[in-house]
Amino acid sequence: MNVAELLERAPSDEAVVLIDRSASPTDRVTAAQLRDRALRFGAGLARRNLPAFTRVGLLAANCGQYYSVMFGVPAAGMVFVPLNTRLPADTQSYILSDADVQLVFSDAEHAHLVPEGIDRIVIGTDEWDEVHAGGPLSSVVAVDEDDTAVQIYTSGSTGRPKGVLLTHRNITFTVLEYGAALPGEVMLVSAPLYHKNASMSSKLALASGGTVVLLPRFTASDYIDAIAAHRVTMCSGVPTMFALVTAEIAARRDAGEPIPDVSSVQRALIGSAPLTEALFDDVQRLFPQAVVSNGYGTTEAVLEFGPHPEGKPRPKISVGHQHPKVELRLVDPVTGEDSDAGELWVRSPGVMTGYHNLPDVNAERLTDGWYHTGDLMTRDADGWYCFVGRVDDMFVCAGENIYPDAVEQMLEKHPGMHQAVVVPVPDELKGQLPSAFVRVEPGHTLTVDEVKQYALANGPAYAHPRHVWFVDEIPLASTAKIDRSGLVTRAAELVKAAPV
Repeated sequence: MNVAELLERAPSDEAVVLIDRSASPTDRVTAAQLRDRALRFGAGLARRNLPAFTRVGLLAANCGQYYSVMFGVPAAGMVFVPLNTRLPADTQSYILSDADVQLVFSDAEHAHLVPEGIDRIVIGTDEWDEVHAGGPLSSVVAVDEDDTAVQIYTSGSTGRPKGVLLTHRNITFTVLEYGAALPGEVMLVSAPLYHKNASMSSKLALASGGTVVLLPRFTASDYIDAIAAHRVTMCSGVPTMFALVTAEIAARRDAGEPIPDVSSVQRALIGSAPLTEALFDDVQRLFPQAVVSNGYGTTEAVLEFGPHPEGKPRPKISVGHQHPKVELRLVDPVTGEDSDAGELWVRSPGVMTGYHNLPDVNAERLTDGWYHTGDLMTRDADGWYCFVGRVDDMFVCAGENIYPDAVEQMLEKHPGMHQAVVVPVPDELKGQLPSAFVRVEPGHTLTVDEVKQYALANGPAYAHPRHVWFVDEIPLASTAKIDRSGLVTRAAELVKAAPV
């Protein structure tokens, strides 16, 4: 099954499947129109005589045209490469080169990030219109289920993005198995569509006969208003988003402002970052009639968990019970033995085929079809799984993976910075915030603001250190390696002791 065939599952051609609030006025797109747009886009690619499996990139903020490319590229038998708009130009160049992207579509805002030498078409221009000018494909290109459909990039522990290869089967298995339990949801999507959270949510809604309500970007105010305006039944997003939504409701209530009716929400799926019980309770109070759940998935494999087979109630922050069509193991990182607490390994039709051109990494992360997630989990007597943390030092800030080594390497390119160690500190809103201990080069002076501004100018904004402390020496553990554990503790103490 071609990924583009997910668009054929609407209840009727006239059903509205996309409400695009990025357009002005809001665009209401029927199933027939969305399929036609994707198939016309695919036909436009075919007329360019690009061979099968050509990598086609998209660098754009949320917009209705995103779906034309997302589905039109695989419809033409090519490979879709979504690009993170928040990455700096040099990282974009690396990804485009690594994937051998031959053609990039972009919005006007991000067109400057596409390097010279790569064909680029900007959404809304005459060139964009020409792609759609001919007739649509008569049908999607027939594919083998193990053909690559999407090559999506995720950062690695060294900071180099890794191209995750997802096949048509990987995606359709996940969507159809997950979506089988969804009764045609009205799904609110506000996270960036280049992120798997938003792209998967969209596919789930479209494949289950539902409707996507698309926001151009997340704001708590727009999120709440969209729920009320379109009678949204299912929300998804990272914990930070839900924390801001609950805060917005509280602020409106305190100000005596009318509260929009959000009683239509029947499901709230929170994922991509650790969830606290306090936030769970806040979201449940906000949506008292909804089933609130802690979602889990990685770019490399999304579907791992589901409800309990005996109908037992799910603990608040559990990520779920093993899905019946998925194999799971918890492997002790030290002994390599199966356990009720350890690194989660997954084997299923939804697991990626591997990382693009990284055989050594594939050998480390894939064993006989088992994907080593790097996530530590526990499993209780009823089979409920709970997320504990990462095997390595990676941490999550507002749904974005932060890799300390990558931030440190960037910071240490500053001529005045001798050494930097990045550690997380707890934060109620974003889960964890990057913070840095910095040792300055002799003869140089630095301020906290200079360090932050340098990080903002040379890396993604979400990774810049929110706290900076200058030290004379970086402490070492008994292994002669940096004492990261000690610095994590010290950072938490410093934040706690700092004046509010």
